[in-house]
Formats: sequence, structure tokens, C-alpha cells
Amino acid sequence: MVVFKCSNSLDRSICPRVKFSNICCRDQRETIKAVVNQHSPHGDRLDVATCRELGIGFVAYSPLGRGFLTGQIKQFEDLPPDDYRRQSPRFQGENFQKNLELVRKIEEIAARKGCKPSQLALAWVLAQGEDIVPIPGTKRRQYLLENAAAVDIVLTLEDLREIDEVAPRGVAAGARYPEAMMNLVRQ
Repeated sequence: MVVFKCSNSLDRSICPRVKFSNICCRDQRETIKAVVNQHSPHGDRLDVATCRELGIGFVAYSPLGRGFLTGQIKQFEDLPPDDYRRQSPRFQGENFQKNLELVRKIEEIAARKGCKPSQLALAWVLAQGEDIVPIPGTKRRQYLLENAAAVDIVLTLEDLREIDEVAPRGVAAGARYPEAMMNLVRQ
């Protein structure tokens, strides 16, 4: 997790180990402006209730599950040889296959809604609240336009329930980073 702040009054706020439950005093409320963390139907999600309670913005990075939810990755070989995801546990062996199963379920829901799985994922993030801002990465204008079109997708309560049922919190198979990187995140 990354915490943005506007002054140096809270040195520990730049530490990845800051817990939302520890963010409660008046000084901190005035200091922390936004929290950045992965947030996606692919399984990486935080409970943003404390952010809301304290008026702290939430920026959802990797809302497309490191590209899984684009539907473009069907096999390991679809990743370029120099792609960092080739080192990610989520893109390895059995984890990769389990994550593809999840993508297929999301693709089915997206097809019924008449949209792409990436658009469904972004619409899901947007439906979580106006205080959550997704920041999907893209290299191509075509995908930027597709991503932007997600604001026009209306998800019903039934749609949201179905997505949460097929993609509950923590459903992604494998750690989000290789072990050496996870050790740095945990410091």
C-alpha cells in the first residue's frame, strides 16, 4: 500500500506497514490525502471503510488484475519475453490456470452485459463508490478508449452480487509479487 501525504508530520505514513485502523487522529486526517493500492475483481481489494470515514481518497491501481481481466492473456506465451509478469507467481503454472478460470467467468458476465471483461472490471471498481478512482495502465489508445467507455456501463445490484460471487476478495491464485519483492513490501 502507498499512502500519499502533504506534509512531513507523519513519517510512518510513507511506510507500507501503515494499517488503516491506525489512521485515526486529527493530524493524520489532515495529512493523508489518498491511499493507493490494488483493487480489482481479480481479488486484490482493501476494505475502504476507514478511508471513507476519514475522508481519505482511494486510488485503485491494477484494476485489471495485471492484465488478466483484459481477456487478452490466454497462455503464458502471450506475455512478451521481457514482461515482468513472467516472474509473477500469479502467472506461473497452476496459479495461471486458476486465474484464467476466473477470467472466463468474468468474460461470461461481460458478454451478457455486451462489454469487454476489462470494461466490466472497471465498471465494478467505479460501482464501489465515487471516492474510488481506478487507474488502469495501457499502452495503446484503443484500450484507453475502451477503458473510458466503462463509465457508461450500468451494473445492477444483481450484476455486482454475481461478480462478487465469482470473484470474491482474495480469489486470485498466487502471490501478487515474487517472494523477494513481497519481502520488500512487508518491511
